Amino acid sequence: MADSTPRILVPIGFSEQSLLALDQALVFAKAMNASITALTVFGDGSLRKTLNTEAKKEELNALANQKLNEVVAEYKTKSGIEITPMVAEGTVYEEIARVAEEVDAQLVIMGTNGKPQNLRKRFIGSNAYRTVTLVKPPVITIKGVRNIHKIETIIFPLVLDRRSKEKTGPALHYARLFGAQIKVVSVLGESSDEKVLRANLKQVEKFINDAGVKCSSEMLKPTEKSGVVRNTLNYAYENDGDLLIITEDDRERDITDFFLGTDVQAMIYHSEIPVMCITPSEVKWEALWESF
Repeated sequence: MADSTPRILVPIGFSEQSLLALDQALVFAKAMNASITALTVFGDGSLRKTLNTEAKKEELNALANQKLNEVVAEYKTKSGIEITPMVAEGTVYEEIARVAEEVDAQLVIMGTNGKPQNLRKRFIGSNAYRTVTLVKPPVITIKGVRNIHKIETIIFPLVLDRRSKEKTGPALHYARLFGAQIKVVSVLGESSDEKVLRANLKQVEKFINDAGVKCSSEMLKPTEKSGVVRNTLNYAYENDGDLLIITEDDRERDITDFFLGTDVQAMIYHSEIPVMCITPSEVKWEALWESF
């Protein structure tokens, strides 16, 4: 009989942000009664830089295993949560996606350093954003600015897009796990249809309240030209948001996406609170939310 324990995958690169992500993963693991797989990936040079070593592949593998086992032992002792170490070789985001499927992870939680400054890295895309676009389960990115110990308020940005509503199920799921409230927010842009947007807000608010989770909604009319992302983040901070839930489109992208960026990238890069990204797709995750 297969193990039915939920599993959270946490990439560990031994940076401060990746260890903060493991700390935050403990919060979710306790609420979900989940175990954790801690994954260290080497092969692209970043791990050598973090560990400040010029070790060859075999030595680096041994060093990564040693360091990861030490981290896992420490976190298992202080939390009592089952944590399994795993080391893999390859491209970070590709290995995260592969292992997430291999261990049947229900959630991926990873640290991010923010927006890459180097043009080449911006073109390639950060590991965090590339992971979001590749993996099937929800991905939570942790910047480590505002660390959480529990989730009381979930911020739910809503735009005039059918896919935006597809995060309603996950929002309800995690609100119930933590006993949290949900705040739905929309930013009225120049091209927005206020009447339609307000109707969508009220529809989602009613649906969530009828499902037994406390919910309120608000439409923002920004007085400054700071855009949807900045206004949404300011709202999240002002309302003591603990988790921001957004959707990522799984369509193919062209080169302009990597130069100009997207709202999803901006949320991941700039949010001081954890961001959960849902990728709507025709996979098993949809069936999980149908019961809501």
